[in-house]
Amino acid sequence: MSDIYLDPTAAALADAAAQLRHLTDTGHRVLVLGDLPDSLADLTFVSAASLPAAPPAGTWLITADPEYCAERRPTMQTMMIGPKPAPSPRPAPRCDTEARDLAHAVLEILRHEVMG
Repeated sequence: MSDIYLDPTAAALADAAAQLRHLTDTGHRVLVLGDLPDSLADLTFVSAASLPAAPPAGTWLITADPEYCAERRPTMQTMMIGPKPAPSPRPAPRCDTEARDLAHAVLEILRHEVMG
């Protein structure tokens, strides 16, 4: 299955453990960028220092901070969780997809794998 990277802002969401368990239960590997939050420490998540230079096809980056979408690597899909940032004269990095919350993000990843 796929590697799913989470930035620290997405990993710290209140329902992260419950929602991300759906990904690990279906064979995905969930990697948290930076230190693993205490709420995820007892689960099978892995801490990652950084994004891989050449991720395999099907890799995702889930973030609640739009600046992380600029970290996208070729073949990696990015997903922004939460409301869109306020309009700004400075162009914001583009995320591939958006989700209203982590539950929606997990469903979108699973749907994408089934439907293509």
